[in-house]
Amino acid sequence: MGLSHSSHNSYVSHVRSVATFNEKVIILPYEDIYPRLDIFDFYGNETYRSQFDLLIQGYQALQNRPYEDMRSYYQVSGIHGLPYTAYDGVTGSNPYMSSEFSEGRWGGYCHHGNVLFPTWHRPYMQLMETLLIDEAKQIASQYPPKQRDKYIEAAKQLRHPYWDWADEKAVKGVPEIFLTSYIEINTPKGKKNVSNPLKSYILPTNLSTPLQKGQNPTDKPNYNIPNMTYNPYTPKGYPTIRHPNSNYEDQYDLLNQNFSVYVPSVLRPGLYQMYHISNYLHFSNHIVTSSDQEMPESNPGHPEPDPKKNLGYAHFASIETTHDGLHLITGGLGGHMTYVDITGFDPIFYFHHVNVDRIIALWQGIFPNSWIPQNINGNGTYTEGMNYVVNEYTDLEPFRKSETEFWRSLDVRDITKLGYTYLELEKFRGKSPKELQNYVLGLYKPDPHYCTRFFVKVTIETGKLVGPYAIRVFVDLPSANAATPVTSPHFAGFVAMWRSTLEHKNNSLVVGSVDITAAMVRLGIRMQQHGYVNDVNSTTGLLKPTSLFNIGTDINIVPVMMNGYGVSPKEAGVTLVQVFSFEHDKFDFSNKRQRTSGPIFDEIWSFYKQGSSKGNGHYKASCFYCSTAWECEKLQVMKVHLANYCLKCPEDVSSYWHLKLVEKANNCLIDNTLTNKSQDDFLSQEI
Repeated sequence: MGLSHSSHNSYVSHVRSVATFNEKVIILPYEDIYPRLDIFDFYGNETYRSQFDLLIQGYQALQNRPYEDMRSYYQVSGIHGLPYTAYDGVTGSNPYMSSEFSEGRWGGYCHHGNVLFPTWHRPYMQLMETLLIDEAKQIASQYPPKQRDKYIEAAKQLRHPYWDWADEKAVKGVPEIFLTSYIEINTPKGKKNVSNPLKSYILPTNLSTPLQKGQNPTDKPNYNIPNMTYNPYTPKGYPTIRHPNSNYEDQYDLLNQNFSVYVPSVLRPGLYQMYHISNYLHFSNHIVTSSDQEMPESNPGHPEPDPKKNLGYAHFASIETTHDGLHLITGGLGGHMTYVDITGFDPIFYFHHVNVDRIIALWQGIFPNSWIPQNINGNGTYTEGMNYVVNEYTDLEPFRKSETEFWRSLDVRDITKLGYTYLELEKFRGKSPKELQNYVLGLYKPDPHYCTRFFVKVTIETGKLVGPYAIRVFVDLPSANAATPVTSPHFAGFVAMWRSTLEHKNNSLVVGSVDITAAMVRLGIRMQQHGYVNDVNSTTGLLKPTSLFNIGTDINIVPVMMNGYGVSPKEAGVTLVQVFSFEHDKFDFSNKRQRTSGPIFDEIWSFYKQGSSKGNGHYKASCFYCSTAWECEKLQVMKVHLANYCLKCPEDVSSYWHLKLVEKANNCLIDNTLTNKSQDDFLSQEI
């Protein structure tokens, strides 16, 4: 998308709500379609080096603009939450008043907890992207003649990268580009080592309100990070921060430790669950209210008037629930990403939300006919009060598509019409949605070895605590408390309560789920097969809550504040805890992976990861299920491993390979090719 330009000579007040410009900030579609790329591929790749140089300089330029400028990084970041003032003069029909905070009204423009969460953030990311591209084009024109054409083309193709925080690589931690203080780039004046604008943003004015002595960054090295305060204070001249210590410094070791634990337990399972949801309402956000029009359909034939109990559809995670978790994981106590009012000021926010947009676009490709139903925004926004009706025609304020019109969800449904795409979508363009779904499920499957998966579903009433906080879930550990490490084998994951205030009294509930399957396997808990007669609800067709667990003792709910203090489930608003089991992604033996080139492909490779070549057509191999590895694969041994030795192998896979080996052994005996081995020897070779 492109952006109309205003005159920088016009008068701008230091108070954003009364700032005036000769022209409004208008976002226009791009003329050409180019893909947004993964930062893992974008950073350090010579193919995109010119684009990277421009991206860094573009961020620098936006962050260096006067903070009163509507096109500055400060002003765009402030759209999401604080400073709770009008952006570009957009006040709406019911502008926010500070007196309404006591009623629980949200003072930022962003939509959370309703069906517009996915689509509102789409033009928001486009606004930042467009401003960066505009800066990039100006910078490209300043390069020496021999380099100029290359950089002009790079500016044309530049789209904002995304950070895929659920990729397998993410378990190693946050990409280096977000952590290093200085970075070398090629500028119009040659190579320079510059301050990295993606690490942090230095506030040009005070953000939020000073707290009591000792709880402000100016108190370093004795900075006591606020424990229960909703918004930490950032003074002018101080940077955004992640997991700060008492000297107001980033703790990147703690940040990366978080990712090593939460990528496999929270982020990957969250997306994997989400891509099984075909209903937009259930996919789009984490809130359920008594006014949800589709709630009675979640348990057909058995309507339940109490919304705290009528939550049958929420077996999986919404995109917003997993998104919330990423914010807490990245920011930590006192970090900007953790607090919804100030999260937009951390540069990593934009890479996170471009990824959220990608996740949404992939979901749209899988379920192209599911779209926005009418819904209620219980929180309100800067331009609308609480409990108002929203739908695909609702203005996505403050994002203008013309002098008199705002972008709507209907307008941004097809991202190619906006001038960008994602490589996965292009790879599967023209193919069936099911093929795309299979690809995405393979991309985010938290583990390869469970067909029947178990979930703890937690329903939480808003307005019980000042947040944010997390609802941790442990399995079979009644003694679990806030001090129990998340590295414990009993820890399964958490549900994030990202924004919560005591004033939030709009009868809304947050619903989230935690995949406990991996924890069950670690603890040796048998994943029993279900019988249709006893375990399937004949009315709904859904599996009943499993009888494997006594929820009161075997599923241990531990709410933890960001300061590490624990509270009781009741204090945290936990109203309902349920355990569900589902069978999906069962291995289809008629559709095994096929090799399209190279040596003859044995079907056993459908169950093993193929490593590097060892020569002569042999490869390293590791079991998908238990990670047992071989320096040089032995196909027969690999088959016997699945049939007899792999403790984590699904029963259907184990039985399949046992039958295959029996069949082969019988054939070999008939052909007199097994001269020195009995059938039992053949089926139980040493590994």
